[in-house]
Amino acid sequence: MAVLACFLVLLVSSPARSLDPTRSIAQFHHTAWTIADGMPANIWAITQTPDGYLWLGSVNGLYRFDGVRVERIAADKLPSPSIHALAATASGGLWIGYERPVGVISYLHDGKVTNYPVSSRSSTSVHAFAVGADKTVWASTPDNILRFDGKRWVVIKGDFGFSFSEGSGGVWSFGVARDGTVWSKNLGGLFYLKPGQSQFQRAQGYAGGPEGFTTTADGRLWTTDTRVTHLYPMPDLAGLRTPAKPSNNPGLVLPKAIEGPILLDRDGTLWCTSVGGGGLRRVRTAHGVPVLDQGADSRGPSVSTNGLSSDLVHTLFEDREGNIWIGTSLGLDRFRPANIVTETLVPSGFRARFVGAAGDSIFAYTGWSGTASRAVDGTQALYRIQPGHPPERYVANVGRLRGMVTNRRDSTIWLITQDGIQQLVGRTLARPLPLPEGVEGKAVYSAAYDAGGTLWISTFVRGVFSRSVTGWRRLPIESKVGATGVLIPDPDGSMWIRYSGGTLFRLRNGKTEDFSRNGLNIGDVTFIQPHGRGLIIGGENGIGSFADGKFHALRAASIPALSGVTGIADTADGSSWIFTQAGILRARTQSLESALDRADPRLLQYELLDSRDGLPGAPYGAVYGSSVVADAADRVWFTTGNGLVWIDPNNLFHNPLAPNVVIDSITTNDRRHPAQGNLQLPAGTSNIEIEFTALSLSIPERVAFRYKLDGIDPDWVDAGNRRQAFYTRLGPGTYTFQVIAANSDGVWNNTGARFTFVIAPTFFQSRVFLLLCALAVGLLLWLAYTLRLAQLSARLRTQHEARLSERERIARDLHDTLLQGFQGLMLLFQSVADTIPQDQPAREKLENAMKRGDDALVEGRNRVQDLRSVELGADLANVLRRIIANMTQGDESSVRVTAKGIPRPLHAQALEQLLDIIAEAICNSLRHSGRNVVDVIVNYDQDQLCIFVEDDGVGIAEPIIRAGRREGHFGLIGMRERAAAIGAQLSIDRRVPAGTTIGIVVPAASAYADGADHRWEFRLVRHFRSAWDWVVRHLSMRR
Repeated sequence: MAVLACFLVLLVSSPARSLDPTRSIAQFHHTAWTIADGMPANIWAITQTPDGYLWLGSVNGLYRFDGVRVERIAADKLPSPSIHALAATASGGLWIGYERPVGVISYLHDGKVTNYPVSSRSSTSVHAFAVGADKTVWASTPDNILRFDGKRWVVIKGDFGFSFSEGSGGVWSFGVARDGTVWSKNLGGLFYLKPGQSQFQRAQGYAGGPEGFTTTADGRLWTTDTRVTHLYPMPDLAGLRTPAKPSNNPGLVLPKAIEGPILLDRDGTLWCTSVGGGGLRRVRTAHGVPVLDQGADSRGPSVSTNGLSSDLVHTLFEDREGNIWIGTSLGLDRFRPANIVTETLVPSGFRARFVGAAGDSIFAYTGWSGTASRAVDGTQALYRIQPGHPPERYVANVGRLRGMVTNRRDSTIWLITQDGIQQLVGRTLARPLPLPEGVEGKAVYSAAYDAGGTLWISTFVRGVFSRSVTGWRRLPIESKVGATGVLIPDPDGSMWIRYSGGTLFRLRNGKTEDFSRNGLNIGDVTFIQPHGRGLIIGGENGIGSFADGKFHALRAASIPALSGVTGIADTADGSSWIFTQAGILRARTQSLESALDRADPRLLQYELLDSRDGLPGAPYGAVYGSSVVADAADRVWFTTGNGLVWIDPNNLFHNPLAPNVVIDSITTNDRRHPAQGNLQLPAGTSNIEIEFTALSLSIPERVAFRYKLDGIDPDWVDAGNRRQAFYTRLGPGTYTFQVIAANSDGVWNNTGARFTFVIAPTFFQSRVFLLLCALAVGLLLWLAYTLRLAQLSARLRTQHEARLSERERIARDLHDTLLQGFQGLMLLFQSVADTIPQDQPAREKLENAMKRGDDALVEGRNRVQDLRSVELGADLANVLRRIIANMTQGDESSVRVTAKGIPRPLHAQALEQLLDIIAEAICNSLRHSGRNVVDVIVNYDQDQLCIFVEDDGVGIAEPIIRAGRREGHFGLIGMRERAAAIGAQLSIDRRVPAGTTIGIVVPAASAYADGADHRWEFRLVRHFRSAWDWVVRHLSMRR
């Protein structure tokens, strides 16, 4: 039809998959969601926002659907749950109109709802929205058309006092054309509002009616009328002064009257409902003629015989991928194109199988139904399938049919029927061919012509025969191998015979070869057919090949999808189509041959098509041969237990749209947080669940995801079709989650979505706590060091005091024994000397000896005094004064001692070492400095003891300070060693302008004897020891 051709040209194609206008509704993949699936009832409005979400407006609220999950949105923010109209905006917003007159229209954007008032004195119930090319938003109520002016909804008046009040017919439907003209319809007529005008006008000559409007991809607005069931576009009125006139082209004439919502899809196919019939109708083109499908409807209200959720259809919508969505009184339906098409012209309720091919034709046979135990009259038919044509019933009531044989030499066709072997002449069967003696017609199980034109038959029990000009000849094959065998001719002239149980023979050049133990190990052989340079073999547990005298196999144990292989066919695009119990495998023929030749399952690359692609059932009919065959037009046919299906490799539907990826929410501790803004999760959060989705609505079950949490996942995680990610034992910090997705055809959105969230630290995870811990550790280390130092100091002090005590004991013993005895002896010598006259030489000698004895006694007493330590608690300044007096022979004016602070007793060891250091310093000053005076300053500080020896002499030379010693002298070295022994610091500096200062700084713990046992570290040690002793005693008592 020329009109139809022009109509189709007007439609603009979309980059997404197209909907084949030649297919019926029954050949689309249909999915229904009802209340049992969580879908709301009475869906009045459907739209899709730019992010890909499908939005549903129902009497029970607003819902969002991603193809897998449906969830109610903004339930507590909307003024009414009864939603009747929806419209998506390019910015991602959503207009919401209510069935109940709530006086406002809502706008939802980024989770925020804004209510705009409607300036109408009549009903404010919104029935529909429309968005013009200039982004102006329009709405309709039962008796008004409204326009949004940015702040409120304003009523548009009718022409010359005309209004859309109910008395005038109201507003049944409206739409905005691509030129900006607003069209409205009711039973009284068709009306329009041109751009820039403020009042509607009647379109003279156009009929009104209850039909709706629909907009095609090119922006044109279409509608129908009830006069002659025309489908026509609205004329462009922009720039015209005269009112619109009816088009000379009446548009597409429909076969039946329709009413209610209509939809023109991207291929120009009309979806609608019929007058009084309900359900879903589709007006398609079949060989240039419009055809009204009756497929998806039912025989009564709210009852669907073909799976539609309900016959009461409220709205129709086509999404960006080309799926058709239907909102009904009981749920939601989706129709999408399927790559596997069920052939509706062959009865789907009866099992079909291929029986053979002749020329370009394929012959299929339908036998028993899926429920009947035996054939029903009229169902045992032979169908012929020719390239480019639908199947036709070729022979009706053909009876029981096991197969078909074609003699390629004379092109005759022979059928294996219950009467034997009969030639098909035209559409009738000739008389049966004479069979071997003793073989009944119903006993023939299989037949085949070999490459030389010889006919072979396999029979029940009686064996295998071949026919020549001299008659039938029985072949020497033992009957014990099985009752029946299937014959498969080999292009090389041999004949293969397969039996159940895996038994396999080859007859070639008069010899029979047994290949039963061929090493295939693929279970019972289901088919054998020529393929490539050899044979392809299907089995219960895999697929094999035979080439160059060798068998190779790919087994289901390695490739589970190869379980129950029933057929294979190759097409010109380089694909091999393999039918198995798992579905239909599309593999590259080259990869299949390589995998078989090398017996390497890793080389087989394939995609699996199953019920989601339109496959209605499992394979059927492989007992007699392959369940797959390709016709001359490269269309591949498959037999299933639920009818005949086909795939057109040259017209496969491919979805080129990468799915939009959305991170929806993060759940922690049973609390769901929307993935919006800068999300701050509660302190202490460690386990999270992240929900995400990808908006591909055609086959969402096949959408694949990969995700990664920066800092946790080293690489992308393959999640399959799972839409959640779980993480445990997360610490505080900032995390970025990324997710990418691919649609059902493997088109990836590698940009994906990313979301950053922060887990706040608890006090024990905060930096302050970590700093405190570091300080505590440092303090503990310092405390341990201090305690250890205190312990060592106490131990050294104890050891030193023990040595001093021993020295004092020795000194006492020497004083009380040796020195006292020596003193008595000297007195005895003195008494002897007194008896000797003065002038005697002996007296002089004795007195000289006694003088030496006195000197020895003094020296002994000095040594004993050296053994004794300075008195514990002695004042350092006073001790220094006594020492200095001895050193200066009573001239104390040259050395002055000054004490600052409160004098404190010193440890004996410290006092002894300090006295030696100070004495050495004073001696050096007196001997080398050329001084006038030497000052010794003792400063008793709280935390340390400071002693300075200063003179006003020439000063120590810089080289000596740098070297730390005078060449050939060890005084300075000894002073440093004595200072280190008590933990003191010794410094030597030149004074300005002249002189030398020697400073000794001793820590209080090492210097002072008073209060050492009262220092905190010593008290802490005692407390620890007491506590440990208590614990030990307590545990001992419990035992």
